[in-house]
Amino acid sequence: MLEILEASYAKGARGIQVIPSGKILIAAQMMSETHSDYVITGSTYPSEDPCVEELVKTGAKLIFVHGVVSDIKGRELLKLLDNISGMGIIPGIATHDPIPTLKFSIENSLNVRTFLIPFNAYGSFMGNMKKLEEIVDKTKNFYFIGMKTLAAGDIRPDIAFQYIANHNICAVTIGMVSKQQAEESTEFALKSLINKKS
Repeated sequence: MLEILEASYAKGARGIQVIPSGKILIAAQMMSETHSDYVITGSTYPSEDPCVEELVKTGAKLIFVHGVVSDIKGRELLKLLDNISGMGIIPGIATHDPIPTLKFSIENSLNVRTFLIPFNAYGSFMGNMKKLEEIVDKTKNFYFIGMKTLAAGDIRPDIAFQYIANHNICAVTIGMVSKQQAEESTEFALKSLINKKS
């Protein structure tokens, strides 16, 4: 895992989005200890123990409430947002059902300004693609981070990130399982996002 993170870093990636499970936390922490500009963001674990403390100990700067909890839009979401912000960490919301969860969060003025949402050129996992694009592009006082940007590997990185560059997405998370994927995806993502339209 560390080898993949190093390969991605060498191509310009400066952070990681983690769920507190397995050895990825160790690799992420090693990266942040050896690279002063490396930023860790995380999502709570979708279980009885959301592992917020583990993410804080790893040095996460932003913690998203996992979509399994966020999309229910209930008391547990509010409790976790308060818990995260109470620890001095920026709270965010990850969602697998973006349109209703974004509407709920914005209309109820929840203590959150950053959302991790599925966003890709095929509309996979996005619900109503055009409606979600409209919400993202018109909502300027919030930050949107794209996930599932390659639609589980169905979209070529050059096409995927050119699409992202045309929308109000400030960062992306990219799933990687090899050094080659890390290098290629990072290179395409940065090239597209650095040259994106304002």
